[in-house]
Amino acid sequence: MKKEEDNAGEHSRIVKIVLTVLLLGALLVINYCHFSKHISSNPERINNYTVKDDGMDKFRPHAVAGVFYPASSGELDSAVGKYLNAVSASSGVQPKILIVPHAGYKYSAQTAAKAYAELQLWKNKIHNVILLGPSHYVGIKGAALSKDDSFETPLGQVPVNKEISAKLAALPGFGYNNAAHAKEHSLEVQLPFLQKVLKDFAIVPIVYGNADPAEIARALEPYLKSENTLLVVSADLSHYYAYEDAQNLDGQTGALVGSKLPVVENHMSCGAAGINTAIILAQQNRMLPKLLDMVNSGDVTGDKSSVVGYASWLFGEDENKKDADSKTVLEQEVENINAFAEKYGKDLFKIAQISLDEAVLHKRRFKPSRDDYPDILFNKGATFVTLEKDGELRGCIGSLLPAQAVADNVAQNAYAAAMEDSRFSPVKPEELGKIKISISLLTGFEAVNYKSEEDLVSQLVKGVDGVILRDGNRQGVFLPAVWKQLPDPQAFLNNLKIKAGMSPSYWSNRIKVYRFRVVEISKDEN
Repeated sequence: MKKEEDNAGEHSRIVKIVLTVLLLGALLVINYCHFSKHISSNPERINNYTVKDDGMDKFRPHAVAGVFYPASSGELDSAVGKYLNAVSASSGVQPKILIVPHAGYKYSAQTAAKAYAELQLWKNKIHNVILLGPSHYVGIKGAALSKDDSFETPLGQVPVNKEISAKLAALPGFGYNNAAHAKEHSLEVQLPFLQKVLKDFAIVPIVYGNADPAEIARALEPYLKSENTLLVVSADLSHYYAYEDAQNLDGQTGALVGSKLPVVENHMSCGAAGINTAIILAQQNRMLPKLLDMVNSGDVTGDKSSVVGYASWLFGEDENKKDADSKTVLEQEVENINAFAEKYGKDLFKIAQISLDEAVLHKRRFKPSRDDYPDILFNKGATFVTLEKDGELRGCIGSLLPAQAVADNVAQNAYAAAMEDSRFSPVKPEELGKIKISISLLTGFEAVNYKSEEDLVSQLVKGVDGVILRDGNRQGVFLPAVWKQLPDPQAFLNNLKIKAGMSPSYWSNRIKVYRFRVVEISKDEN
């Protein structure tokens, strides 16, 4: 009996042990399945996947070599060298801002070279170049920086200043966008010139879309205070207009740049925001603008049916003109033009007389030849040609900006004054003996800042100032000679408003006013 009880107890223990082992096994299986499911997965999701940096330097390869400029390093080096060797520095002022075109080299390289030649004296001093240009292929809001370590051209790689880029990227209106840089030519075409001129430099590449020039200017201003930093603004002017229309539009942009005013109005440039940024920075830092060249594709190729405008400017401070007693820019230009007129005035008057005779007697235009006149007469200048008969105006046509050789400009304006002034009938052959010719050589423009119409009137220099009045699309110009007929400043201004298509009583503080000076040449003085 006892033996049977012992066997029953042993059997019960074995059953309990088996059940316990089975239970533990089941628990292990359950836990294994649970933990293996989680241990085999990382906490990140694949839709958050990003390519990890492999630690190697990243560079932006050249994208427009062979299209905008030569793809061969040898050909490119030779071409850029040729463009630079054809010009020389003219200002002696350290450039703080350059405005340069960004078209293909065959169209605009000569104009760009005139800006980059100004860096020759400072090539060992400039170590940072901020490149600012429009985004042509990617629509962006604000300004886009590049995360690349360098930009490549056939002449080699140019390092990116990552420190300045990072500081700008943290500011409102700025951010990184490599896609906006990938195919962009507006910055790339500037690099070979910089590589040929500067010794040791890095770039801060910035392209912009719908951007606020004032916001960009605020961000860049601290860096321009450094002597080793240059801002290069990449911008073309009017795009695909008839030749004469483009000249007019480019001239308006030229007056805008020369005024050094913060710009709130739109203009037709491909790079308007960049140009306006330069103007704002120039005004805030008392930089003087200097127009180096202004042409369009019609001047370069001869095809004037649909042209694109190009120009280059330099902004810098002349160390020799800081003292309070120094001449103003206009006064210095008058002095320079006077010296020019004393030496070459007779040649210009001869050109005007021949052009007038050819127009009236033969109905044809006169084209001065370099073989017949001093080479300096083919430097650019802005002129007006005025015709008088018996003391009365008989025609007056002119140019506000130096867009062509002064010899050609005088010849064209003499023809137009005789044959195309809409206020008069064309000059007849029998009138030639009574026609008196005078030529006005123009300085650049200076903006007149005013608080009211009365304040403006008080600032006009009687008998001296030529004045441009502009309100939207309406514009009027008076040469200083008009003071002889309108000696009262208020009457002078009222009549200028009438000429611009305004009522003499009209006034708005949005009206833009510019002054200029002239040097006059007439037959009696030669």
